[in-house]
Amino acid sequence: MKKILPLIFLLIACGTLIFAQDAYDEDTEEPDNPDIYTEPEIAYRQNDEGDQYIKIAIMGTFPLNFDDQLKTGGAAEIGYHRFINPFVAFGFDIQFGYNPTIGSNMFTYVPMVFTATFQPYIGKFEFPLTFGLGTALESYLSRNYFPGLILKGQAGAFFRVAESWSFGIESEYIYMPQWYTKHPEWNDYGLFLTAGLVARYHF
Repeated sequence: MKKILPLIFLLIACGTLIFAQDAYDEDTEEPDNPDIYTEPEIAYRQNDEGDQYIKIAIMGTFPLNFDDQLKTGGAAEIGYHRFINPFVAFGFDIQFGYNPTIGSNMFTYVPMVFTATFQPYIGKFEFPLTFGLGTALESYLSRNYFPGLILKGQAGAFFRVAESWSFGIESEYIYMPQWYTKHPEWNDYGLFLTAGLVARYHF
């Protein structure tokens, strides 16, 4: 009897060790679904909600409907834009443009335009399409016209050379009417096409 008791205790102790080993193996086994422990993938997007950029442009302006009364001129533009999602941005542009006349005078205009931009991209290439609506101060000789309606559509192609900079080309089609209530015979409208070089700073 004295020999049996130690043998029983030894068997219980061995059983406890085996059970503990099995429990350890079960806890350290990889789960059936290894995706639980997979690190999440981070998707890179060229632009995202809250991203902003400032654009600076210089361009040539080509009158389309003045029967050669206006010559080719130029314009400079600065604008601020903010993305509300990876593809859509809203902003504001201010431009100063001029076109010489056949009488060596100058037609000048300062458009102030709210814009909406849809910008798809392929790799580092970006292709913004923009619609703008706003007002313009127009001046010719001693006659000033304000506020004048302005509508414009833009299309461009850019290359993102760095995280903070992109450079490209852009063209816009501008419609600027003039409506006079007291002198309806002065009513007119201008159509212009521009082509320019643009630098954008992203932040």
